Amino acid sequence: MIRFIICTIIVILAFLFFFNAERFIPHLAGNLPAPVSEEAPTEELPTEETAVEAVEEADEENTEADDEPVGDEPESPEAPDADVLTDADGKVFSYLPAGDLIANSHPPSILVDNVVYDEQITFPTEDAVFLNSQKWRFGGDMAHQNGMTPGSQCNEENFSYPWQDNFCEKRWRNQYFCASGGHTGVDIRPASCTNRVHWVIAPEAGTIIGIGSYGVRLMSDDGTWYQFLHMAMDELAVTEGQEVVAGQRLGKMSNVFFDSNGNMVPTTIHLHLDMKESYAPIGSEEPFIDRVNPYMTLVAAYERKLRDAAETP
Repeated sequence: MIRFIICTIIVILAFLFFFNAERFIPHLAGNLPAPVSEEAPTEELPTEETAVEAVEEADEENTEADDEPVGDEPESPEAPDADVLTDADGKVFSYLPAGDLIANSHPPSILVDNVVYDEQITFPTEDAVFLNSQKWRFGGDMAHQNGMTPGSQCNEENFSYPWQDNFCEKRWRNQYFCASGGHTGVDIRPASCTNRVHWVIAPEAGTIIGIGSYGVRLMSDDGTWYQFLHMAMDELAVTEGQEVVAGQRLGKMSNVFFDSNGNMVPTTIHLHLDMKESYAPIGSEEPFIDRVNPYMTLVAAYERKLRDAAETP
């Protein structure tokens, strides 16, 4: 009986073992548990207050980064001013208004002439020039009245801009624009204080109608009369009666001058330019021929000359 009981117990234990082996020996079932990893530290979520602080700090960092220079970047050159014109030596051209004469030089009565008589003429010199008074600036016989002595005609201030009108300066001739006595043309200094070097050229096509003791006269095809004085007469490039075209060489600037008695009296190195046009005063129906102020006509022509030179490659 005891043996029967023992056998029964053994059979029951064997049965229980067979159907519950996984609980006693897990690896026999091939279901190994996953390895336990170290827990990563949990990150604390920012509160609303800490989030705002973080955004502000980031903004400050970005601002500082924007303020920091990034290398040595070259500065962009400024675009040239379209209205600034320079001559061949790089000097910036400028001019004073017509009728704005040097102090003490003008008579009481001046009819200011702002007319550009021809907008197409060639400027009558090949090189840069400085239009200003020969008598009332350094080296002139009236310069002492403006404190410009001691000095010589070669003083550098005579060869600088701005241009200054000298039509109607106090002289011995009367004419329409300055009836009380005035300069009948304008004086033009060459690019340098050098005699018999700088060329005078024809402003328009026309005919050489006269050659005098120290000058040349040109009648243009449209009827404008020009007179060029103080030329080097023994080096003229034209003869009386010759047809010329605009830009053709006439001769060189010099200091040749003769007084009323026919005596040679050297003047400063410059070109005196006279210009006669048909002029109709305001309120008058009848035009007349007289010397007019070429100042603004020359300003317009010089600006074209400088602009064309700047655009030529």
